[in-house]
Amino acid sequence: MGQELYVPIPEAFWELEVRDRNGRVIQKHRQRSHSWVRNAYHLMFQQLAHVPYDSAKSLNYLDTGGVSKTNATYIITIGQAWSSVHGYWAAAGIDTYGIVVGSNDAAESFEHYSLQTQIMNGSGAGQLAYIAGETPVISTVDTTKKAELVRFFNNNSGGSIDVKEVGLYAHMSSSSGGSVNFLAYIMTSRDKLTSTVTVPDTGQLKVTYTIQLTYPA
Repeated sequence: MGQELYVPIPEAFWELEVRDRNGRVIQKHRQRSHSWVRNAYHLMFQQLAHVPYDSAKSLNYLDTGGVSKTNATYIITIGQAWSSVHGYWAAAGIDTYGIVVGSNDAAESFEHYSLQTQIMNGSGAGQLAYIAGETPVISTVDTTKKAELVRFFNNNSGGSIDVKEVGLYAHMSSSSGGSVNFLAYIMTSRDKLTSTVTVPDTGQLKVTYTIQLTYPA
């Protein structure tokens, strides 16, 4: 409807691809992401209005631990412009931000601030090794702009692992008067997968998250 009315509407898609130990694709799943959470909408409003994350105006954030973050002076940004390991672009072994996966199939909620049961980085039982996020790819085709985020996960746990939820955790910063400070790790999107994706032992999971916006012609 937004496209028919020439109103730009952000769209997002998840694609999960599982490979076995020989690199053969054994499962592929793609679905529309429809679960931007309250944190994401606060971020969008604050950027457009250039207002601080003030709890008095119901514009606070909940970090991934459920702690409220608020300040009546500072403006929020995703990451820091001079570094490639902030925002959604996480380094290897980092499970506190970037694309993250979990094992809980609870329904999505606008009020979620974290995955319901995150699969943590590691090689122990029930863990996946988080590989560094790929360099984000930005493209424009006709009037559609896309940002593609990719991250790989290796299963060295000794058993298969079921992935049932995916999310985006952002490394957030706050700035005022030229000063930039780390704020928190904050989830902006969480989706329950429409079907479980199983990563076998010694297998690999590739997760691609595409954000796109079609502008009026």
